[in-house]
Amino acid sequence: MQVQVAQNAGFCAGVRRAVKIAEETVAEGGKWCSLGPLVHNDAVINYFKEKGVDVADSLEQIEQGCCGIIIRSHGVSAELIDQAQKMGLLVKDATCPLVKRVHNIVALLRDEGYEIVIFGDADHPEVQGIIGWCGGKAAVVAGVDEVYDLQASKKIGLVSQTTKNENDFLEVARVLIAKTEELRFFNTICSASRKRLEVARDLCLHVDLMLVIGDKKSSNTAALARECLHTGVRTFQIQDVSEIENDWFDGVTKIGITAGASTPDWIIKEVLDRMLEYEEKNNQEKDQKMDQGESFMKMEAEMADFTSPFRGDIIKGTVIQVLDDEVMVDVGGKSEGIIPLRELSVKEVNSAKEIAKVGDEVEVLVLKWDDDGGILLSKKRVDYQRTLAEMEEVFKEGREIEGTVVNSIKGGLLVDIGVIAFLPASHVDDGYVRNLDEYVGKKLRFKIIELNRNKKRGSQVVLSRKEVISKEKTRLKEEFWQGVEIGQVRRGRVKRIVDYGAFIDLGGYEGLLHVSEISHERVEHPSDVLTEGEELDVYVLDIDREKERVSLSRKKLLKSPWEIVLGKYREGDIIEGKVVRIAPFGAFVEIEPGVDGLVHISQLADYRVEKPEDEVEIGQLIKAKIINIDAEKKRIGLSLKEAENEIASNEVEEYLSKQEQEEDR
Repeated sequence: MQVQVAQNAGFCAGVRRAVKIAEETVAEGGKWCSLGPLVHNDAVINYFKEKGVDVADSLEQIEQGCCGIIIRSHGVSAELIDQAQKMGLLVKDATCPLVKRVHNIVALLRDEGYEIVIFGDADHPEVQGIIGWCGGKAAVVAGVDEVYDLQASKKIGLVSQTTKNENDFLEVARVLIAKTEELRFFNTICSASRKRLEVARDLCLHVDLMLVIGDKKSSNTAALARECLHTGVRTFQIQDVSEIENDWFDGVTKIGITAGASTPDWIIKEVLDRMLEYEEKNNQEKDQKMDQGESFMKMEAEMADFTSPFRGDIIKGTVIQVLDDEVMVDVGGKSEGIIPLRELSVKEVNSAKEIAKVGDEVEVLVLKWDDDGGILLSKKRVDYQRTLAEMEEVFKEGREIEGTVVNSIKGGLLVDIGVIAFLPASHVDDGYVRNLDEYVGKKLRFKIIELNRNKKRGSQVVLSRKEVISKEKTRLKEEFWQGVEIGQVRRGRVKRIVDYGAFIDLGGYEGLLHVSEISHERVEHPSDVLTEGEELDVYVLDIDREKERVSLSRKKLLKSPWEIVLGKYREGDIIEGKVVRIAPFGAFVEIEPGVDGLVHISQLADYRVEKPEDEVEIGQLIKAKIINIDAEKKRIGLSLKEAENEIASNEVEEYLSKQEQEEDR
């Protein structure tokens, strides 16, 4: 078993600097406190506790007699430092210089009138400190999904927590552009963090298992573990050597080790020593077993006068028995071979009887001999290698292949193409995919972009849909421009919504449905009416073939408010409406959304009215009689006094009618 430790594992320069400042402070003597944990590692915190450095979560918790405070590497607000000094405390500032740079950037952005957005974890102390340097006014987003919920702003400044993933940060910046007229963003992610992730990713490609060492509270350690998992290699995050379990390493030949920025060297060394002890013991046991096994097999072969198949051989056999959990195969020797259910098929099956029957001829791989002389076989691995060979031809020739998405995992999708291949999230579509689960169960076409038959862990085949989609879109786009004409009605799907409208996928091309063309009524925001993924009919309003732009309208296909009113109301009708505007000459009443009628001041009451507001107020519901409709000029005249008189007259008639009916009884 080989063990390889990643470069850049352990303390980063900022943490090393903070630890050095703390050690120098301790050497000065006296009682000290770190304001919050110095770094996110309990072992380091306990180390300094033994040297007399307590941890206080706030200035109020600092006890009498304390010389001063040590500002941790994550930093704090300027106000807090000023408050500590006013309390007579000495301040040893161990803030990471890179975090200090973020403080300076947000302070400058705030002074220049930018709304500040921080990409990071809202509860992380580094982020809390950054917020303190921009007057406590900042929006914190943990990912792209939260950017969509932000309010649009004229000027936005974007920074990042120094330990975040750079690709995620750039995706946040890309989406944020649509929220503002001016975006200034600063890539404040620590280069050491980026390098640590890159080295860990590279190491994952050459090992069977990764150990990521770091405290459970460490953000950058968690990011490291996630990055390793995304490569497909088995990964375990541990705090120290006590969390290691020996059965993790069964069948493992190469182990990689990396560590978070707050993990001290001594913890890494303890883990490495444990691995070396395990490797030495494992090698001794393996050599002993192999010597005994090979000697036994050679002796049995000589006695039986036939050549036994050895581990790794591919042989043919005939199925002689099928059970739910295994298949027995005659391989032509003194012993039968057994194919366990897990080694029968590359696809997941509940019973061997689903795919095997007595008499089937099978090609199998010899895995090992058991103590009773039986042979453990695998059909799955032969099928897998054969399918891989076919996929290699497909890959070399650049052909497309069809497969079914079987599962959604972190970082992408698993696809059955005869073997289980990996489809990264960034290659699922030609744009950002918010919900990968929507693709599970779908049969799609792919291109193979990576095939490595020697890869021990993770998927040996990596797929992409981007190129397939791009090729299909090019074809559909050509068809679209050949057939599109002004005045056509086309079926489309809402692809994405922006402040000024919605982009509609017309099957090969996206046209713009401007917010003013969504409805006859005023639309505050397109998302109030439309939802992404919704299908709708649109009218082709205008075409600019030179610039490849298509303007669309939805309201052209809807009845106008005036059409609705003319079909619904007649002169003499009494309607109920809301007073929406008052003018010196009368009051405007909303009859239907988008259509107002005028109650002239002379029609407000039976007596002289000096000012309309003496009789009605905005927002008031009133009943009015339609006294004239001018369809050509789109005007409707209303009368409040005639409505009141008619209603009163009707009430009197109804009352007299009821009286007559009672008298007749």
